[in-house]
Amino acid sequence: MITVYVTTPGAKIFKDGGTLKVIKDGAVYHTIFPYRTEQVVIFGGVEISWHAMNTLLKHKITTVFLSKNGHFNGKLVPPVDSAIHLRRLQYEMLSDSEKCLSFCKAVARGKMKNQLVMLGRIARFQNRDIKQQTEQLKDLISKVDGAVSAASLRGYEGSASKIYFSVFNLGFTKSQGFKKRVRRPPTDPVNAVLSLIYTVLGSRVEGAVEREGLDPYAGIFHSIGRGTRSLPLDLIEEFRTIIADTLTFSLFNLGIVGKDDFRKIEPQDEEAIEIAQPDAPDILKDKMSVFSELAPVEEISTLEEPVSSSLEDDGHEEAKPPKTAVYLNPSALKKVIAQFERKLETEFTHPLLEEKMTYRDSITVQVRQFVSFLRNETPDYIPLVMR
Repeated sequence: MITVYVTTPGAKIFKDGGTLKVIKDGAVYHTIFPYRTEQVVIFGGVEISWHAMNTLLKHKITTVFLSKNGHFNGKLVPPVDSAIHLRRLQYEMLSDSEKCLSFCKAVARGKMKNQLVMLGRIARFQNRDIKQQTEQLKDLISKVDGAVSAASLRGYEGSASKIYFSVFNLGFTKSQGFKKRVRRPPTDPVNAVLSLIYTVLGSRVEGAVEREGLDPYAGIFHSIGRGTRSLPLDLIEEFRTIIADTLTFSLFNLGIVGKDDFRKIEPQDEEAIEIAQPDAPDILKDKMSVFSELAPVEEISTLEEPVSSSLEDDGHEEAKPPKTAVYLNPSALKKVIAQFERKLETEFTHPLLEEKMTYRDSITVQVRQFVSFLRNETPDYIPLVMR
């Protein structure tokens, strides 16, 4: 099952028999086959007909709508299994302070341990002296077990992220000018890439949550608020470093994206973009990007060809006041999305199940583990942690 990205400005999606056609100026440039499509992502400037939307709903395909620069606007969701028993368990869990705290500790610990692994790679592979930051992060991790509330855990996680991102720029072979995580709008190339990948990754996690019949608004670690999809934000945390951050290092270090791939614009001045396949160094051969350092780089599973065209909210600060934004230009965004899809198809050995699987499948595995935790089939939620 693939994700299809439709981004050409002025394009239209319409139903043609049992398929969907994407056309512009009378020419068909892509055909969507519903039976093998899991998700359709539409960027601003693309139209979709009623019959096409009805076809997507009939085949239980979620359609995500992003702005022209990759900001999440909303989505069209087909009917899903009610799974009311799971939702009831979610709501009951919110009143179980001990169970909630256990889950929050797992989320915070998993994210921070992955960040610690990445600091180790920055020190070894880029030969950086970050002993102080490493010790500070270890100290914060040691405090997780003794935390007495989700609020204190969020404080530890926030402090850990500040430490992590304070040396993030040292993970690049050449300095990219990254100083801190700023998301709305992104103010430099690295933030632009992180924001885009976090957004598309978030849509994958949220899709997995909804397919299992869970209520995406009933999160635990992240505060519940009006319109906040808290549960996907909880479950994406362990994947940020594993998928998004490692991919960001690979994109810059291998020269797949560079300074000429970005443009500065005012936040309201959006441009259209289109996805294509990459012609660049292999991100899967980058030692900064592997799940486990125990596996030789040459043994990492790769695809012969990239996958067909197929919630960014990470809790960090927005630029205040909004000033000039930095975004990927159209050709660079094509490369980033294609490499993201390829990254999802990379195989690794899941440390808990001791089975080989793709990153794409591991998202579903972790959501299902949360379901087992809800049902008290397992005593703890165990996050995915790199080695």
